[in-house]
Parts: sequence; structure tokens; C-alpha cells
Amino acid sequence: MQVVKIGGSILKNKEDLILIKQKLMDCHNCIIVTSALKNVTNMLIEAYETGNTGIIENIYNMHITIINVSEEIKELLKKFRDELKFLVSLDKTVSLRDRVISYGERMATVLIYNFLKDNGFNISYIIEPLIVTDSVFGNATYIEEKTSDKIKNTVFGDLTIVPGFYGSTEDEQITTVGRGGSDYTAMIFASILNCNVRIITDVPGIMTSDPRLFSYSKTLPEVSLSEVLKMSHFGVKNFNYKTFTPVIDMDIEITVESLYEDGLTRITRKPVKSVKCVALTSYGSTGNKNLLVFIGHGISDPAVSENILSVIGHEHLYHMDSLSLSLLLDEDLVNNKKCFQEASLWIK
Repeated sequence: MQVVKIGGSILKNKEDLILIKQKLMDCHNCIIVTSALKNVTNMLIEAYETGNTGIIENIYNMHITIINVSEEIKELLKKFRDELKFLVSLDKTVSLRDRVISYGERMATVLIYNFLKDNGFNISYIIEPLIVTDSVFGNATYIEEKTSDKIKNTVFGDLTIVPGFYGSTEDEQITTVGRGGSDYTAMIFASILNCNVRIITDVPGIMTSDPRLFSYSKTLPEVSLSEVLKMSHFGVKNFNYKTFTPVIDMDIEITVESLYEDGLTRITRKPVKSVKCVALTSYGSTGNKNLLVFIGHGISDPAVSENILSVIGHEHLYHMDSLSLSLLLDEDLVNNKKCFQEASLWIK
């Protein structure tokens, strides 16, 4: 068995669906976890906040025009549309917000099911949430034993597509699990079913740095799970900080790959002493990108960090532990363009 997670950034049009189909051609005994179509969650949040049912209509039209939708799925999408129009007219509550924004994943689930079924896949779908969570609406955490019982008592087909991002409490109130919630959902399934995970997204794996900010960025062939957990705290790859917690003690293979180009990153349990990536993030309440962070095993070892410290200088050191070196950007560093132009070259 394998879990495949499909990201919202690669759910924009029919061309994306054709590429996804090609990625899944050899996939059997597989659970597909999907995000909502690109921008749909933001649209649902706006509809919830404003009560604007025109936004709901636009979301419905996005789904019925992206492919030739069957009458059965079209009727289901209409049902979702009508339910949403009613829900956004109600008084605002945190539980209602979660319920509203869960519809993005529901609609994506049946749309992808329709497309793959039309293309000859032996596929089924499950809309009902299989993840049992606490009642922290907007950032719920799964309850391991209850979720395990529910998933293990579910019959899955050759390919089964399920929605990511949302679950339900024990009294069946819909909850969402926070930013990056579909990745978290995929890891929950993998932990319970003890299987590998493929995360398919718009970039070729985890990169040494954000190519929009740093030159010389490239894909990392392999990183450890503990490094990815550290990266998530600094916003690398937009992983939720709790994404990998369900599998932290498991020996499974996790890959991050692109829908559009070659290259992937394997996430393993094997620690290798080296600097893996550099990130620019915010520290304090200003919201400015004022913290330069290097991440990798053994970074406190001078043999690993000497390239960085020899260029930046010890007087700028802000914080160091076994996995990260964080530097608060003062005026001297900001003016030293070399730090940003060559930062990725210090990663060996």
C-alpha cells in the first residue's frame, strides 16, 4: 500500500489532471489524499467572512468546467454548492468556518475521482472524514487510537481518493487541521497503514534555498526527518510544524516530487552531517524577513559550519544548536550582499 498526496498548487486545470493521471499509472493499492483546487480555500474563507454567495457560484463553476463532469458528480457538486450557500448565511462561529472551508477538499475529491474513472482507473472515493480529532477548530490534532480504529475498519479499493485537511471530532463536528493539512492527513494514513508516502507538488523536492531569494538553489536528494521538522518551524517548503509527527518514529520512505519536472527529495531517518538548506524568515513582531537560518545535522561542529562563519563572522552569531544556525540580520549583514548571493554555495 502507498499514500499519494496531491497538492493544491498542481490542481489548476485539465492539463494538471492529465499529468497527475500519468503519475498514477502504476499506482495500485493506493490511497490518494487531495487538497482543494488552487485558491479555492481562500475563496471559501472570503465567502464565509462576507456571506457572498456569488463566490460559491464561482467555485462551483470552476469545478464543472475544468473537465466534462458526469451527471452524477455534477449533482453532487450542486448539492455542495447549495449547502455552502446556506452555511455562509449563518452566524459566524469557529466551527462553522471549519465546516465551510472543508468543502474545497470535498469538491476536489469527487472531481479527481470523476476524471480518473473516465480515464480507466479502478477508483473509488470517500468523502466522510476518517481522521478523528480534538476540538481545536482551525488547528485540530488527530486522536491516534480513534483514527486508527476508523481507518483500519474502512474498506479501500485498488485506488481510493480521500480528502485531506479536515477531520471530525468524536461527536462528528467538522474540524480542519491547519495550514499544510493535507500533508498531515497523508502522514496520518501512512502511520496507521505503515506505508510509504509520495508528496506531489509544484517543485522538484525540497530545495537548498528559495530560488526567488537566493542564487544557486538546487534540489536536495535526501534529508532526514529531523531536519524536515526543523525546516517546518522556519517555513521551509510550507510544511506545517506537525506534518511529520505521526511518522516520527517510523521507518518509511517519504518522497517530495514535482508534477512538472524531474527531481525529488527522499526524507529518511538517516542523519548525515552537513548543512542542507538556508532560509530567510521573520523574527520578532515586525514581520520583516530578518532572520537567516541554516539547517543541517551537526551544524554546531566547526567542520560543518566553518564556511558560513568564516564569511559572516562570529560576531553576528545569534543562535546555534545541533540542527540550526540562526543569524539576526543587523545593518552590517544586510549591506553585505555577498551573504545573500553566495549563501547557497556554503551548503555542501
